[in-house]
Amino acid sequence: MSEMLSETTVLITCGPIDQQLGKIAGLTSADERRKAFRLLVAVLAAVDERRRKLFRAGGCGHWWHTPPVAGR
Repeated sequence: MSEMLSETTVLITCGPIDQQLGKIAGLTSADERRKAFRLLVAVLAAVDERRRKLFRAGGCGHWWHTPPVAGR
């Protein structure tokens, strides 16, 4: 796993994220772009999970998060 995170991990931890994302988008190797995509998805998933625990502990009231009841 550490091999997968190498260049992208360094980029997102060293400087302003908006500048670093531009550098990540400019990676020339398809393999590095694939690794970057996987890392960014994993980071976003972890952040979203934390956000849900902190700010949505009681659930969400949006209608699209509530499954329809059968027979209605």
